[in-house]
Amino acid sequence: MRPDDGPGMDLLLRNEAMTTRVSISTRYLHDVYQALLAQHPTIYGVVARAVGSESLVGSESLAGMATAFIDEVVAGGATLPRAHLENLKVHHDVRRRGLGGRLAAWRIEQARRRFGGDGVFTAGVEASNSASLATAARWATQVLGPVRVVIGRPRSKPPSAAGVVVRPLADGDLDAVVDGANAFYADHLLYPPLTPERLSDKLAVSVFGWPIRAYRVAVTPSRSIVAGAEITERYRLMVDRIERIPGPLAAVGRLTGMLPADGILRSIEVSGLWHAPDRSAAARQLWDAIRFEWRDRATNVAAQADPRGPLMPILGTGSILAPRIQIMVPVQSPAPLEEGRPVFLWR
Repeated sequence: MRPDDGPGMDLLLRNEAMTTRVSISTRYLHDVYQALLAQHPTIYGVVARAVGSESLVGSESLAGMATAFIDEVVAGGATLPRAHLENLKVHHDVRRRGLGGRLAAWRIEQARRRFGGDGVFTAGVEASNSASLATAARWATQVLGPVRVVIGRPRSKPPSAAGVVVRPLADGDLDAVVDGANAFYADHLLYPPLTPERLSDKLAVSVFGWPIRAYRVAVTPSRSIVAGAEITERYRLMVDRIERIPGPLAAVGRLTGMLPADGILRSIEVSGLWHAPDRSAAARQLWDAIRFEWRDRATNVAAQADPRGPLMPILGTGSILAPRIQIMVPVQSPAPLEEGRPVFLWR
């Protein structure tokens, strides 16, 4: 994958919607290569060009693409490099010829060269995406999950006070946030340990000249930080267009206001939400405050949480009906992971 592949990847992502019950295509608002780099500075990828296909002739046409990013996660009691596999797309004219498997294998081979030793491979696959799950079965040694995707509307009113103030992260907060987050997720599989440097890097200015992530903390009157969360302003990089949705889900979406009238989802993603012991109410206020703060910029607020962990009761979205989206996590690890423990997943 090279910087000049952006237009071709854009065409592929627009035209090849997800093969799930709810078909969604991604529309990037900036050059795709630069947008992917802004999301994950350690990203790498591969593209395929067709030869002799009339429908794929042109300087920007791609037959397929696949990307991954590198970080570190806790697996099997050790901190190991991890390649998280994303964006596997194959043009419909050249499917069922083994291209998807070749692209997936290339990513894994490239990651092994970068690891220089043992490493972990993961992906996040929507539970009803049978094609992607079949492709993942070629390299995964186990499948964890499911992890729930919680999708809610922004709040029109601020949350009621609950003994804490929600504010942006300050320079002096880094150590408390890192310690709190690492303690909260100590029992989760595939958690990427946080450090002050990694958190600062996440919140730094992107290749576009502005940050795509923010951080909010809940602080007590005694100035103790008792909860925190990272917010990715995904809508600044891309939006999701709903191409196909089952009739009952469409009716529910219109009734509840979950689906915008234009069919375009402009989302923020909340990840790494944590709270101090016995401070779940502060985490709930933080979640509601984020939904209120971004009410005029986003149509949807999303978060991912394993139902076996402590977050699902906190991530309430009110008395609305929403599609139940579940993510399976194919994994290849040097040692089998304990399947009964909650899984940490973020994008």
